Amino acid sequence: MGGISVWQFLIIAIVVVAFFLPALLTGFSKRAKGAEKAGWLILVIFTSWIGYGLFLIITHLFDNTGRQQP
Repeated sequence: MGGISVWQFLIIAIVVVAFFLPALLTGFSKRAKGAEKAGWLILVIFTSWIGYGLFLIITHLFDNTGRQQP
């Protein structure tokens, strides 16, 4: 009576994981360090997958010294 079904629980769990996954991947990434990583985390938390896509693109274009890769 009432409550939540197994399917509803699975759907909610998938949505929650999909929301937090980009932030976790950004937080544990070695592509950025320090304050730069904190900035990326803030962007990813507020924009989720769009911010994570930008993180991957921009950190791939620039190496650790800030110079653009060919």
